[in-house]
Amino acid sequence: MAEGFAQAGERIKKLRRMRHLTQEKLGELAGLHPSYIGQLERGQRTPSVNTLDAIAAVLGVEPALLVKSIGDGDSPIEDLLALVAGASPQQVQLITRIAETVLSSGYRVETGRARTPESPGPNSTEKPSR
Repeated sequence: MAEGFAQAGERIKKLRRMRHLTQEKLGELAGLHPSYIGQLERGQRTPSVNTLDAIAAVLGVEPALLVKSIGDGDSPIEDLLALVAGASPQQVQLITRIAETVLSSGYRVETGRARTPESPGPNSTEKPSR
């Protein structure tokens, strides 16, 4: 099976779960059998363009998002795009404001530990102010 279609199954599964849909419900809404949804998610079947269109419509994303391939596997950026793709315009505005705030604050993650510019580093003897 083509790499993009194997990844499509994983993306379908992620998006379905993010939208709190069962395979049965996704199948019902897309006009597909639930076992076929399972086969797609496991990478056992290659979906047709019409199938991708139907599933993407139910999941609220563009069909290209399901088969798009960046590098050799899923990335955090793809996960974020998938989340935002199904958001309402108001949710997208909120997500954008949150991202702008986080990025402009200088907040960063170092070796599994979040830091702001004001917080001391891991080897610092300085105590954080309260």
